[in-house]
Amino acid sequence: MKKINKKNIDRRGFLKAGGLLAGGVVLMACGKNEIETIGEISDDEDGNAIPGESKVNPFNFETKTVLLNSGYQMPIIGIGTFMLSTAQAENSVYNALKTGMRLIDTADIYGNEVGVGNGIRRAMQDFGIKREEIFVTTKLWTSDFYRADEEVDERLQRLGLDYIDLLLLHHTAPNDIHAYQAMERGVSAGKLRSIGVSNFYEKDIDRLMKSVTIKPAVLQNETHLYNQSRSVKAHIAPLGTVMESWFPLGGRGTGISTLSRNEVVTSLATTHGKTPYQVLLRWQLQAGNIAIPGSGNASHIQEDFDVFDFELSAAEMQRLNALDRKQRFASY
Repeated sequence: MKKINKKNIDRRGFLKAGGLLAGGVVLMACGKNEIETIGEISDDEDGNAIPGESKVNPFNFETKTVLLNSGYQMPIIGIGTFMLSTAQAENSVYNALKTGMRLIDTADIYGNEVGVGNGIRRAMQDFGIKREEIFVTTKLWTSDFYRADEEVDERLQRLGLDYIDLLLLHHTAPNDIHAYQAMERGVSAGKLRSIGVSNFYEKDIDRLMKSVTIKPAVLQNETHLYNQSRSVKAHIAPLGTVMESWFPLGGRGTGISTLSRNEVVTSLATTHGKTPYQVLLRWQLQAGNIAIPGSGNASHIQEDFDVFDFELSAAEMQRLNALDRKQRFASY
């Protein structure tokens, strides 16, 4: 099993048992239950995002889902499990499903897929949740791209599932085309419902599309208030690919501290009676980004999901959109 450093850093105190983990298209017509998103965007002379002409993937705020180009509905907010141990991942997933979240994100390299599967089964048993109500995402790690067919089966085995809702390539790497084609075979075999990529950018997407048949349903990249991924979102809009944000709150340490203390964010939090974290997540959703904040803290998970009882106005979204500075907090 692959290992990574598992420091447990909480988003408020930056060092607790659970920990903050992982975790553009612009607001248009703003109804309470449905936000229409725009795929192609550009900047005006003041640096603010303005809508283009291509409409793609409206987020439904009543069902809390988006229709993917694969034909499946995906929840627009969920729990990330990066840097959680197997036991922590089990409890985090269990608590997330208890709050009403239905999107679970894990990966081979996290080493906690068994725990994620255990949390899913516990929640199904205790709360009567059906498997088809839960959307599970995992990822293939780069060193295993050459044997991706076998890796698909291993993901199913570790999770204890009959199918995976979304499988992503974790990064670009040698054999990534081969691995994506293996995922296409997984779709044909009924093992996978949707497939996509993570940490891919314009040139990577173009290279991929020259050799594959199924368009990526999701692109999961570092996307947040200071790095709004406008260019790549415009690039994937014609494919019907939805952006999913890891580091939706800015990541650990400096990133989340910087974003949550931004004066525009804190001002809007006061206006709406919400926390800065909830404003950041609500911005993600209204900007058309699926968000997967992570935590091992049950109260923080509940807080992260409690973003559907308020709405940022078009003017407020414009103030937040204007904060984009193409500043990343990770190196990939």
